Amino acid sequence: MRDGLQAAGGTPSVSEGLPVYSLYGFKLGSDFPFANRLAETTGEPDLTFRLVSAPPIVGWEEDTPAYASSPELDGAEESVLRVYRSGDCHILRITGVVDYYITPGGIVCHLLDPAYEYLAEIHFLGIASSLWLELRGLPALHASTVVIEDRAVVFLSTNKGGKSTLAAMLMQAGYPLLTDDILPLERRGETFLGRPGYPQMRMWPDQASHFLGRYEDLGVVHPAYSKRRVPVGEDGLGTFHSEAAPLACFYLPQRRAPAEWGEAVEVGPLSRMEALMSLVGQSFVPYTVEALGLQPHRLAFFAQLLSQVPVRRLVYPEGYAHLPQVRRGILGDLARL
Repeated sequence: MRDGLQAAGGTPSVSEGLPVYSLYGFKLGSDFPFANRLAETTGEPDLTFRLVSAPPIVGWEEDTPAYASSPELDGAEESVLRVYRSGDCHILRITGVVDYYITPGGIVCHLLDPAYEYLAEIHFLGIASSLWLELRGLPALHASTVVIEDRAVVFLSTNKGGKSTLAAMLMQAGYPLLTDDILPLERRGETFLGRPGYPQMRMWPDQASHFLGRYEDLGVVHPAYSKRRVPVGEDGLGTFHSEAAPLACFYLPQRRAPAEWGEAVEVGPLSRMEALMSLVGQSFVPYTVEALGLQPHRLAFFAQLLSQVPVRRLVYPEGYAHLPQVRRGILGDLARL
């Protein structure tokens, strides 16, 4: 299977013999030694991922990028993130760290500094895969999702909203994880679905200790931070739902200090405009896809989705002691919906 770089001047890759994994509803072929737990599968890959020692395409660095992040917002002297086009290939550059060559059938990773090899996986599973999904017409949201009554219940990422805590809380009650961090959306006929990620979560030590009873033996996500990789399934937390699930509801969580706001759990609707802006704002790569001209498709997709799937505001008290009450509030709201 070709990775699409041949048309852009690169060398095709061969997928035969590669391990195959399920990722975001696709089959991924890769011999990369993933630290994260990915579900193994079989069959011909839809996407390949490989690490290379030399850039497969040259000469694009002098082009004007299709997108460049703001140095001021990045807190850096130059743009941390840039996206270039070369034929059918999009090159995602994380300055000084890594270049991803993204084509319809493959993502090739060229490290700019070998010391950052651990970031190759982090950014592949995050921003690079999200861009690949968006280029295929599948909006990718920053969210954690569980499956309740065979339907996907989504917690959108908000500042200190606790999306992973809410998902883990429901997983403890027997509801399987669909995805943590990235939720790809798909439309099949008149039905909107959430696609599965991979059977792993990311938690801070206190979260892992609460939900799993330990954290010391769990791998660190990034050496500069204490967040851990928490496996889902065997030797880990809860179970994993490996198939796409119809969407039931989006929740926009807001976690508040009970001493200031009280201990009530409040759930209520958003206006259609607020709901639309929430989906746009919680896209994983919102500025990049806007710069690439993908926003009209996404806005039309979200507008159609909102005619079927509600977006609700969830305000709840922080603290693990309040989680049983929060769980009852969410399940009660879903029952009424």
